[in-house]
Amino acid sequence: MVETIAGIVTAVICILLSQMLAKYFPTKLMAATLLVAIAFIYVGFSLKENPINLIILEVAVALGLYFLAIVGYTRNSLLIAYGILFHGVWDIFHHKGLPIQTAIPGYWPTFCFVVDVIDGLFFLFVFKAQKRHNPVTLKPFVEA
Repeated sequence: MVETIAGIVTAVICILLSQMLAKYFPTKLMAATLLVAIAFIYVGFSLKENPINLIILEVAVALGLYFLAIVGYTRNSLLIAYGILFHGVWDIFHHKGLPIQTAIPGYWPTFCFVVDVIDGLFFLFVFKAQKRHNPVTLKPFVEA
């Protein structure tokens, strides 16, 4: 229960910080930074007393989310939100070792899942609202 409450508080703090810093940094940059940071936390956990195959798996997933953050930042910000939500699913796979057996603190999957779902849904809402209010218009190749 403590990890759930801590996850809610942490997610709200991330949201508040992204809103306060929006004056200086684009929201999609804040979200992309969050995605990259959360992606590599499991890599850190994997480096302690885990077999090489789990380290490789954690690095591969982290790199995939890193590239998703880059593509999301440059092409479609919704991908960043979906990446954060996907990371919440990745957290579930670590819960009590099912099916990913990386040795991590027992509280971490629940805590991280709560943060990822709340922040992922928040950024999804923000990015969808931005797309509705700023529709992309195609410019003609040749102006008349």
